[in-house]
Amino acid sequence: MQAEIYLKHLAEKLESYFDIEREKMIGEIKIDLFGRCHIKHVRTFLTPKDVVDSYESNEYFVVKVFEELTEEGLSSFEKFLRQVVMKSYVVPKEDHMCTVINGVAVIEKNLSEDVERKIKGYFYEKSFLFSLKGWSRINLAAVDLEKGRLVLSKKGRELEKILKP
Repeated sequence: MQAEIYLKHLAEKLESYFDIEREKMIGEIKIDLFGRCHIKHVRTFLTPKDVVDSYESNEYFVVKVFEELTEEGLSSFEKFLRQVVMKSYVVPKEDHMCTVINGVAVIEKNLSEDVERKIKGYFYEKSFLFSLKGWSRINLAAVDLEKGRLVLSKKGRELEKILKP
């Protein structure tokens, strides 16, 4: 399966819930597919103006196509997610509950066992002010188009149905 066809199918799956952008620049890196979902939950008492409490949950998909993914490439992609994407899109505040960033590497050629092992063992979560201002998590996934395989990080298992090639 070619990367463009896969990205088209993924965008169709996500567009019901996410705002989709193609070829978006984040920092100095071009992302092939970017999805954003922002949900605000509000509890009210009698009227809509009587707000008891509210919280926001956000989810982002950052999809980048790699011809071949090495350990250094995976490390730089993870660093980009942690340092650039988190700083740009995670805003800890009183109403913030959670932000999940799904970093997806679409690989056109064979995925090495070392990279697969690193993705399976990956875990990154950060809380803000002892979780009073919410928390954030990064999920990593790799889609091997050559073999039709999907590799997910520990907390990213719920992405299997969406990302399966």
